[in-house]
Amino acid sequence: MCEWLKSVKFPDGYVSNLARCVDLRKYKLFGMKSHDCHVFMQRLIPIAFRELLPAKVWEAITELSLFFKSLTSVEINIGEMEKLEHEIPVILCKLEGIFPPSFFDCMEHLPVHLPHEAKLAGPVQYRWMYPFERYLHHLKKNVKNKARVEGSICNAYLVEEASTFCGYYFEPHVNTRARKVPRNDDGGRTSHADGNLSIFSYSGRTSGRAIRRMLTEEEIEAAHGYIVLNCEELVPFVQ
Repeated sequence: MCEWLKSVKFPDGYVSNLARCVDLRKYKLFGMKSHDCHVFMQRLIPIAFRELLPAKVWEAITELSLFFKSLTSVEINIGEMEKLEHEIPVILCKLEGIFPPSFFDCMEHLPVHLPHEAKLAGPVQYRWMYPFERYLHHLKKNVKNKARVEGSICNAYLVEEASTFCGYYFEPHVNTRARKVPRNDDGGRTSHADGNLSIFSYSGRTSGRAIRRMLTEEEIEAAHGYIVLNCEELVPFVQ
């Protein structure tokens, strides 16, 4: 599983580089951020443990994974949340038959209340802590004087706000914080003047050293399907 996780690829910005969190010598994961654990639990557990665990254990863990996947979906409805409310006690009972009693505490009981909370408060994306954790990480990087942590953060915040405000009065050709280009923008052309399809006109840069190789049949089929489903010029033909 560790070798598979080290080689798996994700879309840019979807998750951090999980390959750096895999130790192939000790066969363990380390240094995963909270969002990495979130993605691993919802997306990778059903695949990673499919052939490693007994069917009874895999089914219970997969049901828990799908529970959180449905709970954190972009759109939720009352009927789905009520269904999750009835399913989660059964899932926890299955887990109690697998893991020892010392494994279960208040955190394992918390999922029982999450569907009801989602019915009252709406989608989870507007209430979870990931944006605040990222911003706290940004603030902690500004600490220069560990003896005066709060003052150091306040001073860095004021400097950042002042520099951002002043940046709006610079000439358009001056690169400022507000005009910073995306990290994958290589400055290339994004127009369709050269006759390329729209899907091939996005700016970007290669990742790592370029190599030449032939695509497999599966890769060609996947690329063909992606182009057909995401190219604006082909929409009339697909419909």
